[in-house]
Amino acid sequence: MKVLIIGASGYIGSRVAADLARAGHDVSVLHRPGGAPLPARYRRVAGDLAEPGSLTAAAAGYDRVIHAGPPIDDGTDRAGAEALLASGSPLLYTTGAAVLGAGAQDEDSPADPHPIVAGRPAIEQRVLGSGGWVIRPGMVYGDGGGLVHGLLTAKAAERGTGIYIGPPGTRWPVVHVDDLAALYLAVATRAVPGTIWHGVSETVRLDAIARALGGGTAVSWPVPEASAELGPLADLFTRDQDVSSAKTRGALDWTPARTSIIKYLTA
Repeated sequence: MKVLIIGASGYIGSRVAADLARAGHDVSVLHRPGGAPLPARYRRVAGDLAEPGSLTAAAAGYDRVIHAGPPIDDGTDRAGAEALLASGSPLLYTTGAAVLGAGAQDEDSPADPHPIVAGRPAIEQRVLGSGGWVIRPGMVYGDGGGLVHGLLTAKAAERGTGIYIGPPGTRWPVVHVDDLAALYLAVATRAVPGTIWHGVSETVRLDAIARALGGGTAVSWPVPEASAELGPLADLFTRDQDVSSAKTRGALDWTPARTSIIKYLTA
């Protein structure tokens, strides 16, 4: 297939582009002027997520457009999705488990987004209505990226102990970045149009992650203190979720190879 990757210089998108190229697909990448360097093996297509008007022409003529780029704000993200859909190319869009409510959730659960991602369910519905696909990753880890390494590891080093936000016991869905990239390949090549897929390898307690990062010890970071530094993201860390990917695994034969973030962090 001819595939355009949006976010190919980023943590997730770089792995997705590499997996699709290894599988033999013709990979192009969106590249904004002055953007981060990209591997020479990819064809560059001019465009900028911050300028939605640039996206329709950039995305035209592909068998798949995979949006794994970072969110900007609700208005810009919605305009960008509309511009990509206007290209006529089938769109695979990334949202996240934060569009789901607390407690047990699966691929058929209704959206109940945290305020930090309030605009994403509407984008999901537009993509699905156009025959596209939605992937909802859990918290992504591995290879030194994501919130685990960029925030929690850094805080553990700063304080000399692991930290979690709010009360103990909060659960989050997680997935290793390489397993997630394999899911994008499966969805892009095998999934029925107009469907939602969950990129989750396990559900794990955030205080257990904190203890793994803190060498066996962890303390709570009170929400007001965390909010002063992190803004609304701090409250998201208190949303207890048990997100299933059983439907995704069964339908796409997706089998994550890394099923324990605790073992990964303590190896």
